[in-house]
Amino acid sequence: MPSAVGSPAWVDLATTDPGNARDFYTGLFGWTWRQQPDYSVAFAAKTPVAGILEPVAEMPTVWTLYLECGSVQRAADHVHALGGQVLIPPTETPADETFLVARDPSGAVVGLWQAPPGATFGRDHAGMLCWAELHTRDASSADPFYADLLGYRQEQIGEPGGEFDYTVWYVDDMPTAGRFDASAALPTDVPPHWQLYFQVNPDQDTDSAVERAVVLGGKVLREPSDSPHGRLAQLQDVVGAPFFVIDTALRTGE
Repeated sequence: MPSAVGSPAWVDLATTDPGNARDFYTGLFGWTWRQQPDYSVAFAAKTPVAGILEPVAEMPTVWTLYLECGSVQRAADHVHALGGQVLIPPTETPADETFLVARDPSGAVVGLWQAPPGATFGRDHAGMLCWAELHTRDASSADPFYADLLGYRQEQIGEPGGEFDYTVWYVDDMPTAGRFDASAALPTDVPPHWQLYFQVNPDQDTDSAVERAVVLGGKVLREPSDSPHGRLAQLQDVVGAPFFVIDTALRTGE
């Protein structure tokens, strides 16, 4: 069944070098592919987990997160009313999904997704997306935008506007995404954006996944470190897109 409204429903990567990108993620996560003329779908454990496309216009080489919205047409109107901007209008895919791409009021780009009945998206297992986190300089506009658009219950962690200002966004009782006020951490030339975290494979820990990524031509942006949520590291793939790997089995300081 489709993801609940507010849940991550898809991720894809826009790059002018899809072949090298596929090879990199195959080597890192063991993804297999169903290739189409203008889009490739990645599978982990026979479940679709991501896509890679060659953009038709100039686009940054980044991963895009799509959140299930229930109705893309309704969401488009809601985005405008809440102060966001629709960048790609509602569009149907050959698999009967409908999506749009928007810029939220804090400046971050996000996709909204309407999955058809019976659609599947692999999450929270090896080689799959397991967390998504908005890094923004304008938490005061991001939080109400997403809460109103997708119905999140939001729990504040740390002091609003303080050194660690974070909200966890819940769908029902499940923590589903996060928002980090990165005002002090984002370089001036880096726009607000979503950070995606992928679970390492069972035969890897985070450190060996990082070593494998470097052998495959990737770069280390943040060395492995421990956290209450798992041992994690930030990488850059061979086409320049940043992402995190995390081993959620290795949690410290909970």
